[in-house]
Amino acid sequence: MPYYQRRLTRVPEIDQCGVNDQACYFEANEQYRLDKLVDYHVLNTLRERSERCIQYHQLNLFKCAEAMEDMEEAELGYFIKYGEMNSETDVRDVYMKQKHRMIWERRHPEIMAERERAYQEHKEKLRNGEFDYAFWKKGMWYQDKKSHEAPYEFFLSKPTVEGDKPLSKDWEYYKQVAQDPEFDKEQGKKSTFKII
Repeated sequence: MPYYQRRLTRVPEIDQCGVNDQACYFEANEQYRLDKLVDYHVLNTLRERSERCIQYHQLNLFKCAEAMEDMEEAELGYFIKYGEMNSETDVRDVYMKQKHRMIWERRHPEIMAERERAYQEHKEKLRNGEFDYAFWKKGMWYQDKKSHEAPYEFFLSKPTVEGDKPLSKDWEYYKQVAQDPEFDKEQGKKSTFKII
């Protein structure tokens, strides 16, 4: 079997390790780093495929629908697993993130049901020949939550021109958004933005 197709034996996951088993923790952490690297390269390959398709077909994006769908689903999965984590994150942090996400999903079944309904509706439109990229990217490119960076980080993961900062770090802004339905209701819902 060629080297590049070799399947490495997986080590026990972090949830299978004993509390004080440092060797098991080390192996699980190395496995996590390898998995993250593989996922990163898979995502980059899918991005390159969709970009090449878009450059080739330009205005006829429906021909690239399958490549773009694969890329967006992989990007969402990567963000769910590794997003909003810094470079020093280890396997325990990712495991806790997964645990908290599962708890949140169990506490909000109506939101998860609505997400699943919207996703199935989107897939049905694709089968019928309609391709709406707004399902994945709503608003302008800088409004994408995956592009947000905390303003207090000194070493950003990307140049600031590639993405926007969160709307506000002021809790009163989000309180007012929640209490007043007329306050800033257009934010993130349209593809226009104010210059001044």
